Amino acid sequence: MVMLKRQEGPYDFFGRLSRCQERLLFLDYDGTIAPFHSDPAKAFAYPQVGKLLQKLVDLTNTRLIFVTGRRARNLRRIIPLQPVPEIWGSHGVERLKPDGDYEQMPIGLAQLQSLACVKARLKAMDIECCLEQKPGSVALHWRGMPPSVAKRDSEAVLAVFSGEVGHNGLRLVKFDGGFELRVSAYSKATAVLRPLEEAAQNSVAAYLGDDEPDEDAFGVLRAQDLGVLVRREFRKTAADLWIKPPEGVREFLGAWLVACGAAL
Repeated sequence: MVMLKRQEGPYDFFGRLSRCQERLLFLDYDGTIAPFHSDPAKAFAYPQVGKLLQKLVDLTNTRLIFVTGRRARNLRRIIPLQPVPEIWGSHGVERLKPDGDYEQMPIGLAQLQSLACVKARLKAMDIECCLEQKPGSVALHWRGMPPSVAKRDSEAVLAVFSGEVGHNGLRLVKFDGGFELRVSAYSKATAVLRPLEEAAQNSVAAYLGDDEPDEDAFGVLRAQDLGVLVRREFRKTAADLWIKPPEGVREFLGAWLVACGAAL
């Protein structure tokens, strides 16, 4: 574990965690607790990570929350936990609670019309990469595609997306293996702020994420919280801590369990 900004080390954070009464752990999925896969339905959690998370659910009072760019219900199908924790999907647009209660954030008519027009334009083009429409966004995925196809399609779609940026509250967001045009009112910060508002002021939280969209979440954490960048290679980040998957994720979850008084 490599601290990036704070003078204190990660175990000072775990000390606070051991003393607090309310704990929140936010987890990105793809690239953070699971490797990327060309077929998202086969992107299963790293070995032992699922078992550590199940212990965390069973033995601690941690509120576990997944925050993902995927559709919330799509991720729910492959999370190896019982019960399945809360999931915020589509970069903060969807909220799926453990009891199945579903909420979609309101999206303006002008934004919906702009996204529908973009989708119609893209359908008329010869795009081989995967185009995905989600609540509040249209995304292009090129993971698993030949480099020449990925380059051609990404340039064509980027030209369409760029023409919409700044109109009707839409923004362009890049991620590992693609980019998307989405409603700017919501982001992974939305998925962090709402639960933190529901929690006590003296609660402690951590957010683990690997990608550019996770920076929105890192930016809204409180002074007592911890942002954790999970990547094999370092990049500029607002996170406080850098760990490498999967070994760093297992070490972090193990330290969380110990801090909460649970045996490994």
